[in-house]
Amino acid sequence: MRERSASTGRGNVARTFALVIGLGYVAAGLIGFTATGFSGPVVLNTEDAFLGFFDLNIFHNIVHVAIGGGLLVASRMRDLSITQGALVGVGLFYLLAALLGFLNYLQLISINTSLSVDNFFHLLTGAVALIFGLIGIRQTEEAVPARASVASAGLRPIEERRAQWDKDAAYREEKY
Repeated sequence: MRERSASTGRGNVARTFALVIGLGYVAAGLIGFTATGFSGPVVLNTEDAFLGFFDLNIFHNIVHVAIGGGLLVASRMRDLSITQGALVGVGLFYLLAALLGFLNYLQLISINTSLSVDNFFHLLTGAVALIFGLIGIRQTEEAVPARASVASAGLRPIEERRAQWDKDAAYREEKY
């Protein structure tokens, strides 16, 4: 059961969290468009806000929809390492966004003050995404079957396969 979970990624926290946070960011971006509209210039100092304290502009909404959509796609990928890598990448991206926001360098997405609620939210979601990505990686490592189980499943270490290719146990790279 655990081996199957490792190969398919079922039960891995990274896949579930990527789906949840992806849906959340797509929803935040789409709801943000209700405040900003879908047309017009990217204004740096807008008065548009979600719930009265999350700063918004069109570019900010596009970033949220794009990152959320990327996480949704990553959560459905067959290779679990893509999902885990996407979560780690998004976590690092949002931690960087929080840092830039605290340094007051995010006027492009209408975060106008260093103590904006957006900066704290980016810090929180970045840290949580990074943590869940790393937990997912850890789950995969723990679920990998032991060497004896690998041999019984018909899989062999690379050295054994190379020895089979060359009956005299010399690797092909050495012959050429």
